[in-house]
This record gives sequence, C-alpha cells and structure tokens, in this order.
Amino acid sequence: MKVLIRYGTRKSSGDLAIRDEWIECDSVLVGRGTECEIELADPRILLAHARIALKSGEVYVESLNSGSLSVNGNLVDMAKVSHLDVLNIGPFKVIVEPFKDESDLTISIELISPLGDELENLKQRANIGIRTIGLSKRKWSWAAALTVLAAALLGPMIISWLVPKAVVDVQRADIHDAAVAPTAFWTSGGISSSHKFFGENCEVCHERPFIPVQDSACTACHQTVEHHSDPVRFPSASFEDDKCQSCHKEHQGNQTVVRNDQGFCIDCHGDLTDMEPATTLRNVRDFGTDHPDFLPNVVIDASLNIMSREKSMSDPEPPTENSGLIFPHADHLRKVGVRHPTDGVIELGCSACHVPDEGNVSMLPIDFEQHCNQCHTLNFDTQLPGRELVHGDPEELFLQVSDIYNSVALRGGYEEPEAPAIIRRRPGTPLQDTDRAAARNWAEEKSAMILEGRFGKGQCSECHSLYDDPSTGSWNVKPVFITEKWFPKSKFDHGSHSDVGCQACHAAESSISSGNVLMPAIDVCQSCHGGEVASNRVPSTCVTCHDFHMDGLAPMRPIESATNRSNSRLAVVDPNALSHLSAGVQ
Repeated sequence: MKVLIRYGTRKSSGDLAIRDEWIECDSVLVGRGTECEIELADPRILLAHARIALKSGEVYVESLNSGSLSVNGNLVDMAKVSHLDVLNIGPFKVIVEPFKDESDLTISIELISPLGDELENLKQRANIGIRTIGLSKRKWSWAAALTVLAAALLGPMIISWLVPKAVVDVQRADIHDAAVAPTAFWTSGGISSSHKFFGENCEVCHERPFIPVQDSACTACHQTVEHHSDPVRFPSASFEDDKCQSCHKEHQGNQTVVRNDQGFCIDCHGDLTDMEPATTLRNVRDFGTDHPDFLPNVVIDASLNIMSREKSMSDPEPPTENSGLIFPHADHLRKVGVRHPTDGVIELGCSACHVPDEGNVSMLPIDFEQHCNQCHTLNFDTQLPGRELVHGDPEELFLQVSDIYNSVALRGGYEEPEAPAIIRRRPGTPLQDTDRAAARNWAEEKSAMILEGRFGKGQCSECHSLYDDPSTGSWNVKPVFITEKWFPKSKFDHGSHSDVGCQACHAAESSISSGNVLMPAIDVCQSCHGGEVASNRVPSTCVTCHDFHMDGLAPMRPIESATNRSNSRLAVVDPNALSHLSAGVQ
C-alpha cells in the first residue's frame, strides 16, 4: 500500500512545520529500530513499538508490547481506529488522517513531550564517533562493501569452479554439473520436499533478483487457495494485505512450508468473540486445556435438508439426528449375533457396514444394495422367487408391483392356491373377453395386498418413517437425509487411529435409536491428545484438526494472469529435475 507520513515539528513561534514522506509497504512498523518504516529516534520508544495496518479499507493498530500504546487515552493491545483518532506512542502523538492525494493511508506524527537537553549532553560527553578509530564513514563504507562483494559473490563463484562436487556438502540431490552450483553457497537452506522438483530453478519463485518472493509466483501454481473466512463478513480476517511468504516459509529443508504453531491461530481465536462479535465460533486457546466441546452438524429436517449446529456432545440433552431412518445399532451389534437369511446366525462388527475410503481417512457412504440388502432382502412373493421390490423410490415401487401382477394375470401359471382358476391356468393360455375383467380385478387386489401388507408397507416401515400421502391416497416414505460429515470445520484421519477400536470413540453397542449422534465428546479426544506443549499426551496444534484455507470460499489471491506466468516460468525447469519427479511417482 502507498502511505503518506507527515512529520510535524513545532517552531519557536508555535507554528507547525510539516515534512511529508511517501513509503510503500504492507504494514507500517513504528519504533526506534532502523528496520521500522516510521523510525522515532527517542530512547523512550521501543525498538519495535507498534504496527499500523490497512485491512479491507479499515485501519488497525497493534501494540507490540502490552501497555505501551493508547488510543484516545485508553490503553489497548489491538484496536480499529477511525480518522482523527489520537494514538499516543511514547512522547509522540500519532493521528490517522483522512486520505490525501493518492495515499492508501495518511499518518501524521508530532513530538509533544521533548526529551530535553540531557540526551544531547550525553552525546557530547561520550567518545563514540566512528572517527575515533581512524577511518571516516566513507572509507569504512567502501571497505565493508568490498568485503561483502568478495565474500558473498566472488568467493562462492571461485570455489564452485575449483572444488569438486563430492568435496562440498550442499544438501542438494539434484545437481548434475561436475562442479558445485554457485547458488548452492547462497541458499539459506534446503528446499521443501514438495518444491524439490524445480528447486534448481530459482527464477520459478524469485522472479527478480534481490526482491522477496511475490504472491504472483505462488499463485502461478496454487491458483485455488481459498480465504480463511468470508472477507465480507469478517474483514479483519481477510489477510488481503499479508504476503504468502509471511506464513509459508521456504528453505527450511524437508519441513512443511505450512505454519503449524499454535500461537499463530490463538492470536485471533483466543479472543475471537471480542474481535468479531458476529462470529458463531467460540474462543479457543489450547486443545488440552481451553477448547470448547464439539458441535456436531445434525439433520433436523430431512425433507428440507436442514442441518443445525446448536448443541454440543456434552450437553445434558445431547443433539439428536432426524434423518428419516429407523436404525438401532444395538440390534445389529448383539454379541449373540444376528440371523442371516442363508448363513444362519452371524456376528456383525462395525466394518461390516462402515468401509474406509482409499486413503483410509474417512468412511464411505452407506449403500443399501452393498451393505444392507444381503440381510434385508426385499422378496415379497414366494410364487415369484428371485424378484425383489425396488429400493429408494416409492413411486417406482408402486408401479413395479402393479406391473408385475398385471403381467402375472395376463400370462397365467400363478400357483397360489387362493388365486382364481383363471390366474392359475396353464401359462400362455389366452384370456377370453369374459375373463379379462376378473384377471384385472385380481391383479389390482393382489397389488394392494402386497403393498399394504408386511412385505410392502410392513417391510419398509422397519427402516423408514412412513406417512399418509393425500396426493396418492396411499402411504409414502419420508425423505432420508444422512449426515456425511458431523464436524464440517475439522478433519480426522481414521488411518492414524487404526490401533484404537471403534467402540473407544463411538458408543454404538448401546445405541437403540437412529437419532443418537454417535460422536465422541471432547474429553474422549483429550484422553490421548493435549495442546502444543503437552508432555504426557500427543501434542496437537490447531492445524492437526483444522485447515487454514477453507473450502467453498473465494480464492485469496487474484489469479487472472497467473496461468500464463506459470507456464512461461515452468517451461525452464530442468528436465533432469522433472525426471526425478517422474521416477518418484512411479
């Protein structure tokens, strides 16, 4: 952003002299240190005192040392400020002014409590000038510049030409020249494993020499990185003014470039309800000691696909699911077993129905034909062996039964003793005109008997909730909507918990209702997992269970021109480096 700094100095006459200075930066660091954008040379100012940032059009100020910053006379650690708000930073008065000219942010600064003559007297008495050691500033500058040139540029290049590769360990596995690559001496560390396939081509990320990696280099490949939260509802969490590399640090060797420290998250989420009153999330500081209980995402109206996250697993009245199904887990997990239509009594376990996906991370959806049908066959007539009712569409079921018995009446050969003789006639014998009405009446009565009896309505009601449908004048099945992910804002890997039995987390053996939400409360997880610094449990940070970039949100960075830039840069990747990647994939 483009920032206008207006330094004010009081003359002896009382008039204010203004000196303007323009800078471009991501955020404005205020302090006594030389790295600060606003350098205030006063011993009463900390080296890094405060930070001023512009996020989604709003100005935020953050104290870098608790109790060292006030806004309009009130001590703050972080606050949103408006135009003409007065910030007291040590002896200086700082005012955020309305935008001027082409600035994105205008800041005026005035010293209101001068230190006096003590500092100047101290400087005059001290013998700390650089000339006391025999050289002027100019000579020392030239000497330092030549030393840096020789050590950082000429030295590594000479060594790379003279020293064989085997003598120098540069921690690189993809160097193909006979001598050490000169860049190996300048790199600050090894490339992460995910970036090794182009690690020799510095220009893929470093688009311009001596310029930090820009977001455009990242979005050339990572084009779908989403926001952390909705930037319209929560502008303070938009991260629009933060660079990718401020969170994702490369040249750390085979470590991940994703930040996983707990402090990065709790800086905001520790007091989130104060920062963002509109949020529905709750404050959290440490998984082992200060984390709210889980709120499962449950179905409250299957007909309208309405879900809710209102009750936690530790509430006196825990959440219930209204999926439209009737399924008691306890009846299927009996220790004495359950009766199978052909195999006698069998013992079922969780894995009989719950099958992990290919990555062993989550569970595949339950499918009637695959998991239920072998026990719950939909046979409906002993005279029609092998025929089963269709599943999943009540309207199709009614048509199927009607078509079947119309066909039986037309063909004949139905051997049920109670059936009329015209229905039991030899198959293929044509119907006389006088018999057609009787056959049609029998087909309608038989269809109604099946649908209303224990093989139709009765069989469906074992697993489904039924209702009287006035549009058809018959019964119908209530819609089914099953939760696929109970905790949509988290992630869980079943594969890493394979040494723990299902019953350790899911109390399915005692569940007698499909309304039971068989998810564990937080104390179950805390019996094994602690916070980041836990010593007697598995240390777990926020990213252990949560992603920073959230699916379903808009991309965090614009990518209109990123594709072409990516193609042009990646075209120069060393083919030998790519061959290493291909070999690894195979």
